[in-house]
Amino acid sequence: MQFFDFYNQYIALIKAENEEQAKKKYIELVADEEGDLEFVEIERNHAIVKFSQTKGEDGELVPANEILEQLQSDQPELLIIDRNLTLPKASGGTSDPVLLEVQR
Repeated sequence: MQFFDFYNQYIALIKAENEEQAKKKYIELVADEEGDLEFVEIERNHAIVKFSQTKGEDGELVPANEILEQLQSDQPELLIIDRNLTLPKASGGTSDPVLLEVQR
């Protein structure tokens, strides 16, 4: 699996098999339209650090076991979503995405 850090109008971290699958997930679960998608592929370790510094809906950091479970699954999924958005009905993965505390 690869990790894609989207930084368009809405921030998201998506785990997918490839760039096309990541774009599809972003459009389906975050943006509703393609437009000019801005994103970079990041290393697994970078994804772990980013995820570990993210606060959930309860304001607490995501537990390490949850991070590892989501990163180790072989399912493409939305891992982190911009707090300014409501959660999608289905993240397409093993659990709900974490709401990112966005610092702008």
